[in-house]
Amino acid sequence: MWRYIKLYGLLQAANIKSRSAYPFNFFIGVFSVTLMGLATIFFTWVITQQVPLIVGYNLYELVFLLSLWKLPHSLFIISFQQIWNIDYLIRDGFFDRYLVRPLNPLFQFFASRFQIAGIGDLIAAIVGLVYSASHITEWTIPKLLTLLLIVASGVVIEWAIYTLIGCTAFWTLQGSGLQSIILMLFDQFTRFPLTVYNRVIQIVLTFIVPIAFINFYPSFLFFENKEQVPFSPLFIYLTPVMALLMLLLTGWIWRKAINHYKGAGS
Repeated sequence: MWRYIKLYGLLQAANIKSRSAYPFNFFIGVFSVTLMGLATIFFTWVITQQVPLIVGYNLYELVFLLSLWKLPHSLFIISFQQIWNIDYLIRDGFFDRYLVRPLNPLFQFFASRFQIAGIGDLIAAIVGLVYSASHITEWTIPKLLTLLLIVASGVVIEWAIYTLIGCTAFWTLQGSGLQSIILMLFDQFTRFPLTVYNRVIQIVLTFIVPIAFINFYPSFLFFENKEQVPFSPLFIYLTPVMALLMLLLTGWIWRKAINHYKGAGS
């Protein structure tokens, strides 16, 4: 395990050095994505100037909810966004290189790239979290540790969702269509509380594509005097459990996909 951690650090250090070879381009990339992330927070502020409460959530609670998604999302983008290109690698035969090296293919694949755009998202998420957190609750060491656990679990859940979709490319050689749908779900349904949406959407985002476990359900650990939790109050505490279940499921499906893979390309 420690060997893989050390190797991952070395590979990502090399990736960062490569991506920062052109400092101005690196800076512009990070700066532009940061502005886009901050614009989303500003958009939330604009809405609350006209509608101060949205299903009982004020500006600070909405920004916290948004930032609680953006933080794990940014870490996913930094380290794992290459899953969006797996169908291309499979179709053109480039995935074979991960199978002939004496390392776990899953580890190699996800250690192969560093996405600088995620840094901009990370900065925007931290700004939003700092801006809203002091207005939400009194922060203590246990609450900060809980926040770290929720963020780590959120990264795992998002990684698992996209990796499960990416695995379909081993059978279909296509995955971009499903990925676009999931990206839309993440982008559209993480900005506001789950209770804004109708029951069908609540079911989808809880039981089918468990996006709500990344930010909505665990947010009740930090909010006070909120309305009843949809489906069950137990869901507030299940984000780490959901992350573990998704991790195990994804590992199993990945092994099935690798065993099915016959090679592609010319």
